[in-house]
Amino acid sequence: MKKALVASIAVISMLSTTTTGIGPAIAASTSPIADVQDMIKNGLESANKVVGDVTDSVKTVVDSFKDIVGHWAESSIVAAIKQGIVSGYPDGLFHPENKVTRAEFIKMTVVAMDLPVNNNGQSDKWFVPYIDSAKSTGLYKEGDFSSGDMTKPMTRLDMVHIAVRAIGETAKDDNEFMLIAVKNGLISGTGNGKLDPDGTTTRAQAVTVIQRIQKVKSGITLPVDEKAVANAESAMNAKKDAWGRTIRTTNLPKNAKDYVYILEQYPNEMYEMAYPKIVDTKPSKLAQTDNYIKHVPTMEAWKKNTEDYYNSLLNVNYKTINDKWAEDLFSHFNQSNVFVLKDMKNYVAWVKKNKIVTEGELTAEPTMVFSSDRLGLYYIRTKFSFKITSYDQYKDIFFDEFFKSRTNFQKGVWYEGYADIPLSTNVGGSHLRQIDGQASLFRLTNIIRKMN
Repeated sequence: MKKALVASIAVISMLSTTTTGIGPAIAASTSPIADVQDMIKNGLESANKVVGDVTDSVKTVVDSFKDIVGHWAESSIVAAIKQGIVSGYPDGLFHPENKVTRAEFIKMTVVAMDLPVNNNGQSDKWFVPYIDSAKSTGLYKEGDFSSGDMTKPMTRLDMVHIAVRAIGETAKDDNEFMLIAVKNGLISGTGNGKLDPDGTTTRAQAVTVIQRIQKVKSGITLPVDEKAVANAESAMNAKKDAWGRTIRTTNLPKNAKDYVYILEQYPNEMYEMAYPKIVDTKPSKLAQTDNYIKHVPTMEAWKKNTEDYYNSLLNVNYKTINDKWAEDLFSHFNQSNVFVLKDMKNYVAWVKKNKIVTEGELTAEPTMVFSSDRLGLYYIRTKFSFKITSYDQYKDIFFDEFFKSRTNFQKGVWYEGYADIPLSTNVGGSHLRQIDGQASLFRLTNIIRKMN
């Protein structure tokens, strides 16, 4: 009966024109009776006539999902809906190829495993009780993800950390997590056994992995992608860099000599992107001659500062942004020009007026640092993604003066790309390099495209 109630709640949430703070992509509850009482109180009653393990209302909605008919994950999606693990969108579709966020996947796993959730209403973020549950039960640990932002699209590597722990195992590093996942059939390769750890996860893929977790926990042996296992074993045994990442030795970029080594996790396109015209010293030579580049803690500090700046810049919401956002952003910027803080605060006012909502993430790569001796700048190459969700006017969406040169970004579409970010030192500053005033994600020389 509990399954039927939970499934009914999932459907009600999907059909309602309003949500209860849990987001449109995931709708499930670990306290179904209380939720039903709340829904009745709000006039959201639903037929609860049970047919097997699923209500009539659930069956009707499942049958109405025209975008899952014939989809490769159709049976997994239907099973997840029946269990109340996931629901559809208010438009009556499931959108199986939409990307799943870290928070959504963690909630799905917590609900599927029936873990205790203390929803005491102390946070305004719907996912906090589920993250807390995952932490307290060992399903999730700080440092599992490249950043702590739970609203970011979940990568395959993010996902295997959660999935492996969900079947009662753990690992010492990313490569071992991936190996355990493919050996247990939790994930397969994306083509010819390719592991694609940075690839994003769709709703269809997420519910399939959840179903596989449940099968493994029940003692079922799943089929395994042997090529993926071989690739994962090779990654385990391959040479690693100072951060424990796998160094690639085949299918190298044309300019591989410009770098000390090539990492498995980045495509050749990122390495082959043209350098800024004012670059004097490329990464391979810089690594031999520059004490900053040789010092891992310094590179970690440059990386973190760059990511903190852009992970603030790319994530704005007119409902919550304030001057503190501007002050935090400025703390990562070269503060020789104090007037920039005023510009940042003006941007905050514009975000509110123009009703701007964006989300995104940036990763800075410390092995792709080069320098301009003429300008006294270092550049760090970055990989980023973003989505523009809301605005009234297509103007100054991001705090980036070169954004106006780009006019083709669509609402609700994820974009990805690469950019070289200049870093400079505050007057009288230390070795910590701040974001330079010339920094931009949107120069025409950068690579930006719709995300696959």
